[in-house]
Amino acid sequence: MMMGWLWGLFLLGLVVLAPPSIALTVADLPAAPPVQERVVDQAEVFSRAAAGELNRHLSELTSYGVEANLVTLGRVDYGSTPAAVATDLLERWQQQDPQERLVMLVETRTGQVAAVGSLALAQRLPPNLLKSTAEDTMAGQLRRGDGYRLTMLQGIQRLNTVLAGENDPGPPIRKAALPAVRSNVPSREETAASNALTWVAVLLGLGTVIPMLTWWVFSR
Repeated sequence: MMMGWLWGLFLLGLVVLAPPSIALTVADLPAAPPVQERVVDQAEVFSRAAAGELNRHLSELTSYGVEANLVTLGRVDYGSTPAAVATDLLERWQQQDPQERLVMLVETRTGQVAAVGSLALAQRLPPNLLKSTAEDTMAGQLRRGDGYRLTMLQGIQRLNTVLAGENDPGPPIRKAALPAVRSNVPSREETAASNALTWVAVLLGLGTVIPMLTWWVFSR
């Protein structure tokens, strides 16, 4: 009886101590848009150095009159999507500070990325460009194994290029694998095939020579 009671307490302790994977909503995020620290890393996927680097690149967009923030979440609430959370967050922050605003949001559980901009920003950063940046540049590179820091930097730099008046560079081009170099050293399979052909040639030769020798011996 005592052992069962102690075991129950042990399991209860594990449940209490184990950190749950809590789904977050807009209400769990800052009420006002962060300006000094533009990276809201709720999922804790960035080192301090990486977050600082991303913050500098996001701050550079203010030279074009764009207030940009990057948010990471472990997972969004059930029934919602990263795009919906990013849109709600954008509208909330717009009420606090009506600027040309950009919000990029990453859900680390699924690897989905959303990028939404205010209506005033749509002429310079159209919705189809933001969608391609989120899905092709950021999420696409995440699926290929690139880290969060690199993929986020690539997305921010792509938007920076467009805001600077240059042509959209598009998502990163995946380099094709180089063709394998043909080796002069035969493989095991090639060696085995070569030996088999040699034996076939020898047997065919013996099959021709032996009957001729037999005929010659008995015809004398």
